[in-house]
Amino acid sequence: MKPGGKVLITDYCRSPKTPSLDFANYIKQRGYDLHDVQAYDAGFYEVIAEYRPDQFMKVLKRELDAVEKEKDDFISDFSKEDYEDIVGGWNSKLLRSSSGEQKWGLFMAKRN
Repeated sequence: MKPGGKVLITDYCRSPKTPSLDFANYIKQRGYDLHDVQAYDAGFYEVIAEYRPDQFMKVLKRELDAVEKEKDDFISDFSKEDYEDIVGGWNSKLLRSSSGEQKWGLFMAKRN
C-alpha cells in the first residue's frame, strides 16, 4: 500500500481476557491468531478500531438462517455431517459473541 493509502478491514477478534477452554480449542483447531481490537497496529495512523457486536450477530444469524432454509439441498450437495458442522459452528460463534468472548472488529486507517 502506498503511503497515505486507506485501508478498511474486518477481522475476528477476541476479548482481552484469557479465552475459555472451548474457545481456546476453537482458536487452535482453526489455526487463528486472534487479538483484542486495541492490539492492532501496523504502521498506520488515524486508526479507528471498533467492536461491531450487533453487526456480527446479524451476519451470523443471517448466514445460519440461509443454510437452515436450504438444509435438504445442502445435505444433498455435501453431507449431513458437513451441515451439522457448519450449523454447530455458527451456533457456537453466536454463544461466544453474545458472551463477549468472540468479537468482530472493524478497522480503518491510513498508511504512514
